[in-house]
Amino acid sequence: MWKLYFNFIKLKPGRVITSQCGDIDFRSDNISIETIKKLYESDFPYLQITELGKKELYGIDPVTENTAVTKKTKVVRNRKVTS
Repeated sequence: MWKLYFNFIKLKPGRVITSQCGDIDFRSDNISIETIKKLYESDFPYLQITELGKKELYGIDPVTENTAVTKKTKVVRNRKVTS
C-alpha cells in the first residue's frame, strides 16, 4: 500500500536498518503508512513522495502546466532623452 504514495530510490529494495524504526524490508508491501511517513518527514534519503502521496497525505494538489504561475519579465530598453 505504501508504494502508491512513496518510491524507494537510490538502493535496490531490500532490508535497511534505520535509526528510527530499526530493520525494515522495503520489498514488503505491508509497511505501515505511518512508519514510511515518519521516515520521509525525517529526511530519509531513500524515499521520494509520489504525486498521489502529496495529494492524499498532505493535501497538496499537483501543479499542472495550465495552473502554474509564471513570472513575466519586462524588457526595458535604454532610451535617449533629448531636451
